[in-house]
Amino acid sequence: MDKDVEKMAVSAGFYKKIKQWMIDSEAGKIAYQPFQANGNPYKAKIFIIGATPEPHLQIHPDNLDFYARFLVDSEGFQEIFQEEINAASREYKGCLNFMEWMKGNHNETVVLSYLNSLYVENTQSLKELKKQKHPLFTKGTQLLQEILNEFAPKILIVQGASNWKLFLDQFGDQLVDVVSINESVQQLESRGVVAKLLLTNGEEVNVLACRTLGNFGKTGTSFSELKQIVLNLLQE
Repeated sequence: MDKDVEKMAVSAGFYKKIKQWMIDSEAGKIAYQPFQANGNPYKAKIFIIGATPEPHLQIHPDNLDFYARFLVDSEGFQEIFQEEINAASREYKGCLNFMEWMKGNHNETVVLSYLNSLYVENTQSLKELKKQKHPLFTKGTQLLQEILNEFAPKILIVQGASNWKLFLDQFGDQLVDVVSINESVQQLESRGVVAKLLLTNGEEVNVLACRTLGNFGKTGTSFSELKQIVLNLLQE
């Protein structure tokens, strides 16, 4: 549903960048959610990757500056859109739990981004747009590359088997120092860094793969090995 909300100011530079990423220039509407973070994304060392944005929101363009503010305030985002988040997937909620665990236990900002940042109501709609080679689909796919180059994280976690396959399709030719990419995500999860992704500034991002974070829960007990791998990388 539409959110009639009070506007909040954001920095001019941040607002301009967000607007470029989020607006469908043809229709003048918000069509994309490029990321969600629990702090300053420029200071985030960790990215986690999902398929498409959740929850599916309808935000009026006049409220873009308000919306941009809450893209870097995960707690506020969850308060404002609690009803929509309650109806979101278990995987999305698990990603939020991982973000909260890293923030609460290690004061680390985490960015959640997507293989395609286009708002879609279901995967079938996305498949149809892909088949049509629709410009909305194309931009949605390109945004992750732009966001990674903009924020330059140290660690990229691709969670879920289907997301890992799509990630390889999109970024396979940019991977270097590949250890193994064709095993199951459960096997790859134990390997730690399975490849590195080259950014345009020459930096390399450590790429990890893992099971869907839908099973993370509040403390991530079943992901203890992954958590330790991440913490070790942060200390390097």
